[in-house]
Amino acid sequence: MFTHQPFRGSTIRRRADVQRTAIVREPDTLSSRFGLAAGRGLFRLALLAVWAAVMTIWLLAYVPILGAVVALAVLLGAMQGIAGFLAVLAVALAAGVTWWWSHGASFDRLIASRVFRFGRRIRYRSGFADLMASAGLQARDASARLVVPRLLWCRLGLHADLLTVQLCPGVTREDLEERTDELRSEFRALDVRVLAHRRRGWVWLRVICADTLMEPTAPPSSAHAVDLEALPLGRREDGSPWRLRLLGRHVLMAGASGSGKSSMVAGLLVALAPAIREGLVRVIGIDPKGGMEFGMYAELFHLLAADSDEHLVVGLEAAAALTAQRTRELRSRTRQHVPTTAEPFYVVLVDEVASLTTYIADRGLRSRAQAALGQLLTKGRAPGVSVVGCVQDPRKEVVDLRGLFTTRVGLRMTEKTEVAMVLGDGARDRGARCDQISALTPGIGYVVDDEDQTLTKVRSVYVDDEQMRWLARTYPSPTREDIGAVIPVQRDEPTPRRKAKTGAAKEASESKEDSS
Repeated sequence: MFTHQPFRGSTIRRRADVQRTAIVREPDTLSSRFGLAAGRGLFRLALLAVWAAVMTIWLLAYVPILGAVVALAVLLGAMQGIAGFLAVLAVALAAGVTWWWSHGASFDRLIASRVFRFGRRIRYRSGFADLMASAGLQARDASARLVVPRLLWCRLGLHADLLTVQLCPGVTREDLEERTDELRSEFRALDVRVLAHRRRGWVWLRVICADTLMEPTAPPSSAHAVDLEALPLGRREDGSPWRLRLLGRHVLMAGASGSGKSSMVAGLLVALAPAIREGLVRVIGIDPKGGMEFGMYAELFHLLAADSDEHLVVGLEAAAALTAQRTRELRSRTRQHVPTTAEPFYVVLVDEVASLTTYIADRGLRSRAQAALGQLLTKGRAPGVSVVGCVQDPRKEVVDLRGLFTTRVGLRMTEKTEVAMVLGDGARDRGARCDQISALTPGIGYVVDDEDQTLTKVRSVYVDDEQMRWLARTYPSPTREDIGAVIPVQRDEPTPRRKAKTGAAKEASESKEDSS
């Protein structure tokens, strides 16, 4: 009967600690020795020929155009002889060179890239077990068999491949994450990341083979339907669109000066612009830089606070009061707000969170800002209020609020320790090397979502100043509210503390009470 154990991983050695020696009687004559060696060589050559034939047929099936050319050449060769075979190959070669010279993109997509992908498949399959063993990803079972994770399937892409790997007993996902450098070197890839699989005991290996983030992405040039659960913000490392879920989420963007935070915010406004003009989305802007960031496209904002620290805090408190009011209105009706023009979705954009939580000199204003921001982050998701905050130095007190941001984006940073402050412990070990991002490529960063903890490298769209001015003129907010007309949240005055009576005053008070 078969047991369950042999189907977990690949057995690469039966006895790791015992070397079995086969005793073979030496042949007596030179001819018998030569015959034995020749037989072994012919057997290996036959196996190699069979393997090459199978791979060739597989390659021709994987590249249909190349397979059709070879099939036509074989057919004409059978009918016209070797002349017909060579004629078809010569015509196909000339046509291929002309095609590559005139339309290189389509030739690469249909011919060259598929051939290269097939070569990567052979590289993955041929030495995967040896790679696992040499990287230390191995275990030994009760029968002293040495087992390693098993490669099940390869899904090849134009810029990235996805390998499905079955873990063996004793090897975990964390073990693979610690050995990604060895895998990247052997696969000759730019990066390798370990992703969680929906099936327990399996993982995905995402192998990045080409850098698709060197060139910035242009924003959409026409009106588009707005999906708050999939806002197009740029491109992922595998070439697919990067879509950000904003509904029911809070987003933190952290990075050094010039890392691309403003460009990412501009891309977010481009994605929201049609919904802003329809009144489905209202944006509240908090700009501690006095309007240098948001003042250029102020028409997009329902409320913009930028002139003073008092205005910044009042803007945050207005958003917090709106959240509390909407929570009371939706009580016992629903657990998740659905945006409509009557009850729109609110986005609170904070250009520099640390300016509100750390750099405000007035202690009272700073406490009010921290309280309002905490209320927004803890209560705003369900009633339809999302906070998008930017921070330059994650070492400030804003790090205490990091756990309340459900989606975090780490752009270029100056130190390794800052990666863990923003993206969480172990993020850099899993591939988030924010400190190695070049200053010449702003907008590149790593995204982590609390829902699945998947790490993805992305690059945001690039929007210049003229495009933002045009966007503000074309998609203005239908409602505008002046920050000066916003009434600050009223607070109860603290009751003055009464000093304890001591000495003569206490005796006089007691005698007065006795006489009464």
